[in-house]
Amino acid sequence: MSVSPSTPAGQWAGTVTHDGEVDDYTVTFQEDGSLVVVTKKSTGAGSWTATGDDTFTFFLREDFNTDVTQISPTGFRAAYIKIDFEARLEGDGTFTGKGKAVVHDTHDKVIYATDARTDAHRVP
Repeated sequence: MSVSPSTPAGQWAGTVTHDGEVDDYTVTFQEDGSLVVVTKKSTGAGSWTATGDDTFTFFLREDFNTDVTQISPTGFRAAYIKIDFEARLEGDGTFTGKGKAVVHDTHDKVIYATDARTDAHRVP
C-alpha cells in the first residue's frame, strides 16, 4: 500500500482519552475506506472518509474481547462501543481527533455515552 501524508491510509498507533482514562490502540486505514482497530480489550472495524485536504471522519464498532468484563460508568456490562470521530492530519505524521463513544450492552441497549479525544502517529 502506498502511503501519502494527505490521507490516513496506513497503520497508526495512538491513544484515546475519555472519562479520565487513556487507552492505547492501533488502527489500519485501508485505501478502500475501511478500517480495523485493535486494543488490549477489543477489536473493531469501520470506515473512514476524507472530508478535506487534511481532514477526515471515521466510524467504527469495537467489540470487547470475550475474556474482558467491561463495566460502564453507569454500572452495566458493556458488549461493544460505536465511535464517531472527526480528525485532522498534521504535517508531522500525526492526527488528532474528537468525537463521541456510545457504549451498548449485550442486548444492544445504549448504556452510556461520552466524549473522546484521540492522538495518533503513523507507523512506518
